[in-house]
Amino acid sequence: MSRIAVLIFALLFQEFAHGARGSEALLVPGKNWELLGEGYQLTADSAVDHAGNIFFTDARNNRIYKVDSGGHIALWKEESGGAHGIAYGPDGLLYAGQHNQKRIVALSADRTESVLAEDVQTHHLTVTDRNQIYFADAPNHRVWLLDAAGMKRVVTEQVDWPHCLRLSSDRTRLLVTDPHTAQVMRFPIQPDGGLARGELFCRLKTRTGTTATEAGGMAFDSGGYFYVATNLGVQVFDATGHSVTTLDPPGKGEVSDVFFAGDHMQWLVVTDGEKLYRRAVRRHGAARN
Repeated sequence: MSRIAVLIFALLFQEFAHGARGSEALLVPGKNWELLGEGYQLTADSAVDHAGNIFFTDARNNRIYKVDSGGHIALWKEESGGAHGIAYGPDGLLYAGQHNQKRIVALSADRTESVLAEDVQTHHLTVTDRNQIYFADAPNHRVWLLDAAGMKRVVTEQVDWPHCLRLSSDRTRLLVTDPHTAQVMRFPIQPDGGLARGELFCRLKTRTGTTATEAGGMAFDSGGYFYVATNLGVQVFDATGHSVTTLDPPGKGEVSDVFFAGDHMQWLVVTDGEKLYRRAVRRHGAARN
């Protein structure tokens, strides 16, 4: 065997071993993915409240469901206005981008709607501790900020197809995925809510011959690891953006969202557009917006 072949084999073995060790550090032995629900039509986005309960959209069926800590699923809102993106706010309200109504609303516990912005169409959004809303406008290559006074403005056009948005654990940066590329961008948040120029945080693995990752939802755990839902499964990175491992998907070969839930944020949860799964892991999730 030539020296080059030996070197390539060694590098591949090292990458495989590193990924295996990374998975072992995350996964609970003997615990696999557990199917919570199925039969949905486009589980577009999810949110987790302060108690660890899950809300998720069934966009094409025009519904929002709730999952309690025991894994029981119940219809939470019928006629959701075509809600795609949702986020749970610090004020206890569920924020939703109603695609069909072209607006952003806040939903109270009794499902009362308060309209926050109109003539906007977004699939994904996130809410800050100051009740500022960042939302993606992918067709126009923009991320917008809707402030607490109801004023909206473009804060970046740096990402070609901004998809999912996630605040960093310390709430000082906004992370943005683009499903057509391998890049996850990170933007420092300015005091007025604006975004400074973004930088590459991590580079996702892709299938051979394509740059598309179908990168969707993101999550952080309490130890600083970063999780991204992709067409290869859940890709995991450390706090510096270096790859740790890729968790195999539970279903058809890709996942669209990933997050932590449960009363102690002890469950890793994924969706694939039609189904919802959870899995016990060794690490607990950080608070999610």
